[in-house]
Amino acid sequence: MKKFASTLLLISVGLWAFLFHSSTVLAQTNYPNKPIMFIVPYGAGGGADARSRQIAQKMSALLKQPIVVENKPGAGGNIGTEMIARAAPDGYTIGMGTSSTLAMIAQGLTPLKNDQFAPIARVTTDQLLLLVPAGSPAKDLDSFEAIVKKNPGKISIGTPGSNNLNHIFAVMTGNVVNSTVNVIPYTGGSKVVVDLSGKQLDAAVLKPSE
Repeated sequence: MKKFASTLLLISVGLWAFLFHSSTVLAQTNYPNKPIMFIVPYGAGGGADARSRQIAQKMSALLKQPIVVENKPGAGGNIGTEMIARAAPDGYTIGMGTSSTLAMIAQGLTPLKNDQFAPIARVTTDQLLLLVPAGSPAKDLDSFEAIVKKNPGKISIGTPGSNNLNHIFAVMTGNVVNSTVNVIPYTGGSKVVVDLSGKQLDAAVLKPSE
């Protein structure tokens, strides 16, 4: 599978200036001197959530301050990401973003703009996987595409969010055989896994970590 999803750690853009002038500001404020909020714009239990908690643990040990992870899922990640954008640029609100967020910005599907954020670090890359439940008649991509072609609009594919790279990939599975699929967005990857395992979905587009 192609490596579509690059995860970025985002921070309100005003903090970029703060970090740039850190030698002066840190001497004045002794940053950080209180807990830092780490916003995850996806549901608990998914890949972004798991990575965020790992990063938060390491940051807390390094900075000697609590890093409080807050899950703010919804609207394909927009709800939590907007909270990051609106946060005071004081270094006490950071968050996780993905290339899916950037894809939505590029499509004009969100009022968010790239210049509202400054990337701190690229922390991981992920593949996107097309998965089917055990016992599915689809045994490989070709057989899955054949099923999609014979059943336009009837094959359900779960994705963590909408209008993101997972969603685009799911739609493409129909487009390549001149058919359509029923894309069902969820607020997080863990919920997709539950419904896929329970055979409430015909397929899902997820990351290996989910």
